[in-house]
Amino acid sequence: MGDSDLTKLRRARARVTMRIQLLEPQLAGYYAKLAELEAQIHEIAPELTLPPRRYAPNPHFARGELPRLAMDILRRAGEPLATREVAVRALARKGITLPDSRTLKVTRTRLQNVFSAWQKRGVSVNVGNGRTAKRALASASFN
Repeated sequence: MGDSDLTKLRRARARVTMRIQLLEPQLAGYYAKLAELEAQIHEIAPELTLPPRRYAPNPHFARGELPRLAMDILRRAGEPLATREVAVRALARKGITLPDSRTLKVTRTRLQNVFSAWQKRGVSVNVGNGRTAKRALASASFN
């Protein structure tokens, strides 16, 4: 009895995912090499302008959408939340209930940047320290 079409597609997906994971470190090496080359070019000819790198838009969130979602999630929660929890909830609102590790990491990193900017402006606060730290809106009082 042969495999169903769905089984074949799932196996093919697993192979492609594994191949991508193998190539990501190599791609990171190329980005490092590119930065080094650009630094050397700038050292020799600082007046030379290099073409900008191509901007890759976020495939899940429109511009400014993630901060708005994060603000709404923190307001509705009524309690401090970990950055990971805010990321999972934001992705779930966009229909991504089981995000892969890369999507979750990118979303968490962007949220950390948002929360840092908000903290500098006094919009959010850290509750706790280290790995147990959570984020809350400054208008709410948590101890």
